[in-house]
Amino acid sequence: MRAIALLALYLTFLIPLANAQLAPQAPTVEIMDDPSENWFIAMSWGHGAYIYDATTGEMQGLLSTSRQTPAVQPNPARKEFYAAESYYSRETHGDRTDLLTIYDFENLSPIAEVEIPNKIAILPFRTYIQLLSDGRHVGIFNMTPAASVSIVDIVDRSLAGEISTPGCALIMAVGNNDFLMICGDGTMQLVQLDDEGSESNRERSRKFFSVEDDPVFDHPVPFNGGWLLVSHLGDVFHVTVDRNTIHISDAWSMISEEDAEENWRPGGFQLKSVHEGTGLLYILVHQGGEYTHQDPGTEVWVFNLAAQRRIARIELEVETSNIMVTQEFEPKLIVSDDEGGLHIYDALKLSLDRTINDPGPGPFSMQDL
Repeated sequence: MRAIALLALYLTFLIPLANAQLAPQAPTVEIMDDPSENWFIAMSWGHGAYIYDATTGEMQGLLSTSRQTPAVQPNPARKEFYAAESYYSRETHGDRTDLLTIYDFENLSPIAEVEIPNKIAILPFRTYIQLLSDGRHVGIFNMTPAASVSIVDIVDRSLAGEISTPGCALIMAVGNNDFLMICGDGTMQLVQLDDEGSESNRERSRKFFSVEDDPVFDHPVPFNGGWLLVSHLGDVFHVTVDRNTIHISDAWSMISEEDAEENWRPGGFQLKSVHEGTGLLYILVHQGGEYTHQDPGTEVWVFNLAAQRRIARIELEVETSNIMVTQEFEPKLIVSDDEGGLHIYDALKLSLDRTINDPGPGPFSMQDL
């Protein structure tokens, strides 16, 4: 007992002395390098946005977004990221606050917030948030289930307004300050904004697809000044805008008669991506019947868009629902498998460069940085 008492007395004097000798440490702030063309964002819905270098496979940073963030919009010109975020006062319930949060490029910390209507659609869709072509306004898609778009002025850090868009969804930036939307009646809608971010004009296209017989996937991809759309049965459309006129190309089919006999069809979630420089379309396909458009892909098919023909196919070792190709001169094809891994291919040689086995909580959707 005497030994225990002496030890306790010794520790009583030793601990304050040790604490007094420890100098307080200032927190360190890591600075992220300027992104390269081969960097990409792997959006783990509910767990933030991971930034990777596709050449090395190394993680460069993490944006700690809310658990209800559909996508992140980079703006290299201003060195900012924009994230549409929903927060609840008690994490999963309570008072709701929707924000457009602005993150700094270098340290990935939030530097500003703009309150927006508590309506954002929180599904992980890349085109639920878009930086418009004027570089001043960001559109955020809302669904309550009524559809609308909130417009934020990122220069003034203010809400420019909300535009009602009944029956139409997604935001596809075109023109100077305009965007296209896919509508439930088989048409496209063009919404044009003035310099202040208010609606100045609205146009509707002809009906070009059947929602009942062969709807288009709700994951369009930008291409050649417009947007590329693919239907469930494999019809391909290119949509562009000239002033206030919507142009929709004639459809061509990516599924040959032989492919159809073998029940090949496109499917997945983020199922396609285009490399602008080469005009190559990469798309996930699988063998399945009717209503299998959400089934993961077992192969990636590569098409030359100018020739409208398939030039290669990649058999995947693991099924996947999400792919993306980087826009560099020697592009990388990023494949996010349904088990949470990331696989990086040489998009031209079609060879596997590396696999990121433990990238974080998955599966991911991907986007350019």
